Amino acid sequence: MKKVITSLLLIVCCTVVAQAQMSATVQRNLPTIIEEFNKGKQGHEQAFWYTIVDVDKDGTNEFCVASYDKNYISTFKTSSGKPERIRTIPQGDINWGPLFHIYSSEGRDATIDPTLKYRPLFLDKIQISKNRFTTSNETWLTEGVDVGKMKRTYNRIIFKPHIGNAKFVSEKSTGKNGLFTFALTNASMTKKMFRGYSDYQATPFIVPQAWLNDHNVLDYSRWLNGEKEKTASRDAAKIISDFYGGKRIIATKWLASCPINERHFYMVLFEPQNHVGLMSMVCLAEGEVVSAYNDWKELNENDQYTLSGEDYDKDMFFHAPQIMAMVAAPDGLELYVRWNSLEGIHYSIWREMDTQWIQIQDDYEYLQAF
Repeated sequence: MKKVITSLLLIVCCTVVAQAQMSATVQRNLPTIIEEFNKGKQGHEQAFWYTIVDVDKDGTNEFCVASYDKNYISTFKTSSGKPERIRTIPQGDINWGPLFHIYSSEGRDATIDPTLKYRPLFLDKIQISKNRFTTSNETWLTEGVDVGKMKRTYNRIIFKPHIGNAKFVSEKSTGKNGLFTFALTNASMTKKMFRGYSDYQATPFIVPQAWLNDHNVLDYSRWLNGEKEKTASRDAAKIISDFYGGKRIIATKWLASCPINERHFYMVLFEPQNHVGLMSMVCLAEGEVVSAYNDWKELNENDQYTLSGEDYDKDMFFHAPQIMAMVAAPDGLELYVRWNSLEGIHYSIWREMDTQWIQIQDDYEYLQAF
């Protein structure tokens, strides 16, 4: 059987939810809403779906959150400027969207976000030996950036804990799109910044210098393709299983560790139940699960394959995030990641909100169709 590389993540990511836009109040209070909803719940019961709809018919939309199986649903009024939970929940045919993708599905205000106001740009085409790092506006799924401003102010390249002064060197048009190339002002820094990484393995990003005023790039170690895979220890696996109510774990894979905040990241694959599988990115710190991102997979009758054709036991970790930077930011820990989906590669920023992760920025490089 031909292996089809795909992911339900792409399906939900590229399906724009047709509903009212996320208000600035919801945007500011989303971490509080998530915290209120997740309180006392196990890992698989955490917030997964959302909808914005006038539940109580008062002419103002409410923000509703639900677990994946919709056994838990909560409604929050935000008209007063802060979230207030009410008893009324959505009824009937409601258009739910994955909460993980709310920032790319809804019209959020980038100007009030401490990271998005700087619009980090991933450099997806790099030539380390030539000291050339290129971004293309073809990949910018969310709002782009003024090209003139980019040329003048984007002058810091980030990769892992390394920060390099950079300069704009060239622009090339490719049809309606443009390729914008930067270089480190000190070319010899490429040896330090990318030591052990090939052109394909590294995806740095570039920001204005002002981004560094309140963003602290952390030092960490990570698994790199080609290295021997590490798994969670027996104790770590038990902690994870307990967090998910005793769910049986099929496989684990270590992704990264950050000594300064004692964070350890793993991909975890759980035993399917009722023809639904669960793959999670789980973060441990000081002997407990502090946050997770749940990715649910609908499976066929024998639980061997996803509905999109992947082998559940063998193919899931192909979609694991490759962490390019770990950043202590004003609104929470952020991961700058690259991950594979249906027909290409995503370049995303994931933010920790309470005990789960939300994707706040997503760019996409289309590769091929099947």
